Amino acid sequence: MSLRDQIKELDDIQKEVVHVPQWDMDIEVRGLSGQARSELLSQCMDKDGVVRNEVFHPGIIIYGCYDPETGARVFETEDKDWLLTKSSAAIDLLVGKILRLSGMAKDSVKEAEKNLPSETRSDTTTSS
Repeated sequence: MSLRDQIKELDDIQKEVVHVPQWDMDIEVRGLSGQARSELLSQCMDKDGVVRNEVFHPGIIIYGCYDPETGARVFETEDKDWLLTKSSAAIDLLVGKILRLSGMAKDSVKEAEKNLPSETRSDTTTSS
């Protein structure tokens, strides 16, 4: 099997079961696929390229929350408005976990940058 075929066959989406105390239930959260991330970002950016959190946060939950027993997505696109009426602590918990599993959390980016050559890091400054 070629390297390409091996990569294609991998299940490389990270998963984790999270207990949400505010809802007293467990939810499986998954990192976003490249396609899901692209779709979500295109939906939540305004005309100036600024991410609208009122679309982004429920979108992360819609794309990243699954039933741990069935593997089915928990939420639908139509659920975004009522999701914003739920506990902000529950939303923050789920969004934070999904972003971390997706490599999109701030600490994930900083950790990844440690492995880059120093001339490509965003925090690099030049001295005179």
